[in-house]
Amino acid sequence: MKGFLYGQTEYNILSSCNRLEEYVKYAKDNHFDYLSITDKSMYGAFKFYNLCIDNNIKPIIGIEYTYEYKTIYSGKVLLYAKDNKGYQNLVKISTLKDTKNITLLDDLKEYKDGILFIFVFNSSPIETFYLSNDESIDELFNIIKLFDGYIGLSNTNYPLLKRENEDFKRFIDGNIKWLPIHKCNYLNSDDYVIYETIRTISGNSEAVGNNNYSFITEPEKNLELDKIISNISLSIYNEKPELPKFPNTKGESSHDYLFSLCDKGLRRRLKLNNVDINKYDIYFSRLKYELDVIAKMGYEDYFLIVWDFIRYSKQNNILVGPGRGSSAGSLVAYSIGITEIDPIRFNLLFERFLNIERVTMPDIDTDFPDDKRDDVIAYVKSVYGDKHICNITTFGRFKLKSSIKDLARALSMDSRRADTIVDMVEKYGFDTLINRYSDEDLELSKFLRIAKGLEDLPRNISTHPAGIILSSKELDTIVPLGEGANKIYQSQFEAPDLEKIGLLKMDFLGLRNLTMIDGMIKDSGFDYNWIRNIPLNDPKVYQMLSNKDTLGIFQLGSEGIKDVLYKLKPTGFMDLVAVLALYRPGPMDNIPEFINSKHSGNIHYPHKDLEPILKETYGVIVYQEQIMQIAQVFAGFSFGEADLLRRAISKKDSSKLDSLENDFINRSVGKGYSREIAKQIYDLIYKFANYGFNKSHTVVYAYIAYQMAYFKAHYFPIFMGNMLNNVISDSKSLSEYIRYSKSHGLKIHKPNINISMNRFEITKEGLFIPFTAISSIGDLVSKKIIEERKTPFTSYLNFRERTSFLTKEQVTALIFSGALDMFGKTKKSMCENTSDEDMAMLKYINSKDQDLEYEVSYLSEMERKYLGYNIEYNVLNNYYDIIKKNRLIPLNRINSLARVNTLVHFVDIIEKKTKANEKMLVGTIEDDKQAFHFVIFSDDYKKNNKMPNTNELYIAVGQFRINKNGEKDFVIYEFFKSK
Repeated sequence: MKGFLYGQTEYNILSSCNRLEEYVKYAKDNHFDYLSITDKSMYGAFKFYNLCIDNNIKPIIGIEYTYEYKTIYSGKVLLYAKDNKGYQNLVKISTLKDTKNITLLDDLKEYKDGILFIFVFNSSPIETFYLSNDESIDELFNIIKLFDGYIGLSNTNYPLLKRENEDFKRFIDGNIKWLPIHKCNYLNSDDYVIYETIRTISGNSEAVGNNNYSFITEPEKNLELDKIISNISLSIYNEKPELPKFPNTKGESSHDYLFSLCDKGLRRRLKLNNVDINKYDIYFSRLKYELDVIAKMGYEDYFLIVWDFIRYSKQNNILVGPGRGSSAGSLVAYSIGITEIDPIRFNLLFERFLNIERVTMPDIDTDFPDDKRDDVIAYVKSVYGDKHICNITTFGRFKLKSSIKDLARALSMDSRRADTIVDMVEKYGFDTLINRYSDEDLELSKFLRIAKGLEDLPRNISTHPAGIILSSKELDTIVPLGEGANKIYQSQFEAPDLEKIGLLKMDFLGLRNLTMIDGMIKDSGFDYNWIRNIPLNDPKVYQMLSNKDTLGIFQLGSEGIKDVLYKLKPTGFMDLVAVLALYRPGPMDNIPEFINSKHSGNIHYPHKDLEPILKETYGVIVYQEQIMQIAQVFAGFSFGEADLLRRAISKKDSSKLDSLENDFINRSVGKGYSREIAKQIYDLIYKFANYGFNKSHTVVYAYIAYQMAYFKAHYFPIFMGNMLNNVISDSKSLSEYIRYSKSHGLKIHKPNINISMNRFEITKEGLFIPFTAISSIGDLVSKKIIEERKTPFTSYLNFRERTSFLTKEQVTALIFSGALDMFGKTKKSMCENTSDEDMAMLKYINSKDQDLEYEVSYLSEMERKYLGYNIEYNVLNNYYDIIKKNRLIPLNRINSLARVNTLVHFVDIIEKKTKANEKMLVGTIEDDKQAFHFVIFSDDYKKNNKMPNTNELYIAVGQFRINKNGEKDFVIYEFFKSK
């Protein structure tokens, strides 16, 4: 049989550059009968298994285990699964190795059944004892025999046998059996340099020597190995794991318990929402239908599991998102509090979420505040047990930039040279440049080949940002595990592998906007029920949206969507829902028709029978659910069949589309429509199925956006306080939000040593900047200051005597931020007495010294240094006089795209190189109300022949333009200092 043992892959992170697909294809092209994976862990094992099966190659799955012997020796043993029992034991060993850091051979005894043990000869205790004639080798051989193990000889050891070295042959034959192994870490000799590079990047200093770790196409023949490989028989993951069972303490079946919860929950919802009792039949008929489908598919426990952790969250003051994705189309989910959107009120379809025709796992993803997500997962762990839940592994990979920059660091290349190469590759691509420099610059050509070889290889192990696996059986009996965050295990397999195996994946998402809404609710003194019941028709909200005043509102902050809102003038919640669905590539083309139809009232329907479906979107197909409804009306498709049609079109599944088209047309004709009309409607569906958006999801996210807009319209200080706290470590965003707050009449106070906290505090006097917004004052120092000032500081001397934990730099930061102004001393005098040696002099500062202060320009510069923006010492203080004198148009009042003269303050300036290697400037300009991105193109930069200063005001000649992201840039043609 043809093949070899000890093959390693890209999932042996930074130790092999064998990409799985290329590795298996290479084996197939060379007519291999079997192929091995022997990485240190099992990250790639499932993918490898499936690739081999698909290519008619026998997969040999193993791991490399580093063992300790007598504490001072270490070696490697290769463990291979001989059968399904061996695979289970391999999973256990890989888990223990990665979670308990086991290294002793004794630790493997319990799991040796079904496993082939091959002890590597090279650089091991076996080789050491053989070369030194150490009698300890007999004891080690006894251990190897206990595992029915073999010694593995690599191709570098074969000469020992072939030269008929009698000592070595007696040593082998007289003690233990041997097998040929070949360590493969790259495919061909050209890849060696890539292998060497990833080892360098990883910090691996182990010498490779003369060893050849390439893919050997004609491996060593060995009858014993052929016999072993023939007897290996693996058939893994043929049975789907059972879904977890909800631990119901009431003694009822999951079916009955879910039915009872739904019945009570729906009655409560309808009563609270004052739903007309005559509509109860509509709701309960839909509820029965959904429960029947859920029961037929066996998903009652899944709904109960989700209901339980959401109930826990609500009972423990953890805000839960109103829903996410297609699950908002389920009345069952709404009835038991999983979602907050009434699917009948908003005409949402259950079949978009779950249907018999498309047998897939339910997908109820849940949003939580990003600072509470881990609390909910910890609760789930406490209910089901630590081995029944795990995080999911993902891999960070080398991208274009990181492959070049990491390689440059490994070779000690100048970073500026690396940046230049990145720009070149982004413009021309690797292949073009490799060919271009293959003759004229061999060193650069080689560099580019290596960087290209690195691209997309796994670089590091990471954690899926949301996904959690929940299992009825202990997970280490199913998949290999590793250490994860927050004392929760982490799968060694990636999400697609776990879902293919059939394990239940649920997404617990941390949403920053929910964190802000949570803070707003708490700051306002309301409760969670209040926010769930705010009216969705508030005129003040829609007026604010129509005025483009959407800074900080979820999903509505870009310039492009502001313009859509301005033109649309939304008057109801469904307008907002439609905007979120339309404002994305593809559907954007329909926005003008949507707006015109709304304002003109002249709505065109492709067919009169579509009016009930398209009326709310003014005749435009916006949602996937509308496509499903059209298929039902015209062709009599069930919603499940209609969803299959929608999916087939969106996936361009040609194997299904022809028959579906014929079926649609024939069934439409059967309902009395002409074949011509049926074909027109099918073509309409085909066109919009690629563009239509999930209505359930967009309703939910419009609901979150509306909640934020409602707070902003009615509780502006609370809204801005939470917005500012959300960007507390981002001085650029802080500056923008502070400027915006002031322009809307909200008073922003500089830090105050006796008032400020570690977050923006909302008071009757306005908002006080927190200590944590001051450079060099972190959260820990802030807490120390707050703890010390339980008794207020009374003077600068008193403050210094009580805060010896502050460094000189931290005291300086507090001074220039304005936090110590309340002591009545100048910043100059305080700065001159910041060291411990100066403390004694504080009592004797002459009052006349207090008249001495730094120049305003310096105070402005230092305030900006420590706050990131100016609160008191702003170069814009003479703003209005300059505008009046020079007859300028204020920057924030420019409403057209025409060329104007205006006054600007350059906040930050970046000099960049164009593709033609010319210099240009980009950055941020501001006035006292707003900030904008600016551009000075290379020709204009040459013409001005100077770099602007951030401590000066300039008159600029320029105009706004809309960039490719739909946002406004101010293009400056000329600038000169104001007078």
